[in-house]
Amino acid sequence: MRVLIVDDSALYRKILSEAASGLPEVETVTASNGEIALARLKAESIDLVLLDVFMPDRNGPEVLQDIRRDHPGVPVVMVSGATGRDAEITLGALSHGAMDFIPKPASTSVESSVAAIRSDIRRVVDAARLRATHRATPAQPAPAAQAATPEPPKTGVVRRLAPPPFLDILLIGVSTGGPRALSEILPGLAKNFPVPIVIVQHMPPVFTQSLATQLDRTCPLNVIEAPSGHTPVAGEVLIAPGGQHLELVRDANGVVHTRFSDAPPVHSCRPSVDVLFQTAARCGYRGAVSLILTGMGSDGADGVRALKDAIPLWSIAQNAQTCAVYGMPQAVVQAGLDDECLALGDIAPRLNKLFRVP
Repeated sequence: MRVLIVDDSALYRKILSEAASGLPEVETVTASNGEIALARLKAESIDLVLLDVFMPDRNGPEVLQDIRRDHPGVPVVMVSGATGRDAEITLGALSHGAMDFIPKPASTSVESSVAAIRSDIRRVVDAARLRATHRATPAQPAPAAQAATPEPPKTGVVRRLAPPPFLDILLIGVSTGGPRALSEILPGLAKNFPVPIVIVQHMPPVFTQSLATQLDRTCPLNVIEAPSGHTPVAGEVLIAPGGQHLELVRDANGVVHTRFSDAPPVHSCRPSVDVLFQTAARCGYRGAVSLILTGMGSDGADGVRALKDAIPLWSIAQNAQTCAVYGMPQAVVQAGLDDECLALGDIAPRLNKLFRVP
């Protein structure tokens, strides 16, 4: 895999190059500005671009627009600082086609910075490889409302013939490609959506607050970063804060509220979709809808299983053709835990129909 690193800082080009080239079968090339990067993309075979957010001639989002127009098959990962302004610009880039982002290391030492960022680069390299694999072997598209299951359901898993009659909550899990997927789904939901929506998007602190702010601008519902001790209400979207697990618990008075946990990461993630779903499964809901969207890995599959074992659940997975990375939904489908497999553009209308809103 050939990785193009675009950063005006020679120090960060060195850090990113050393971290990436230390991975198996990865070769790096560098560019100090956007014009050089675009020239390299035109002249060479590039499999992944790591793109700095701020550069003096043209910033990262501007260069991203040209890459998406002229080289749409090349995934781009933004390399961002962790300030509020950086996070806001980065999330805008994710909504406009960047596959993912990685935060810049805070250390001034090259050695410690390389060690700190290598796992993030490994993650996005793996995502780019998985994305390339699925694009190289496209599946035949299935009808929008038909479940696509390459394996028979495991013992004990029962697909529902129809959604539960009473639905109390919508639970969403998403990772790589999530901001773009959420920015398409949430604005399409009815303004009188009758249940709370709780989302785990794999992201570090600061970025989840910026994500909530950006989505709130375009969504007819109220989108906030979830506070602890908060009771989810209808028409509200709660996003799990980065760096903490978000749990749902029912108190002695029968009221469900949010709770944070600093327990170890699950599937290398905190917040984890499994943690949210597994705690929701213990809340005694009359019925729920789970939605697993684009993302690497398998976080969410165990949580969907826990929900199906505990309460009436309608499970939706995003289909392979519209995922940035078909990992998390694939884990649900391969386990036979999906009741529907839908294209991204079909999800909002389907949710409105499931929850009986126009």
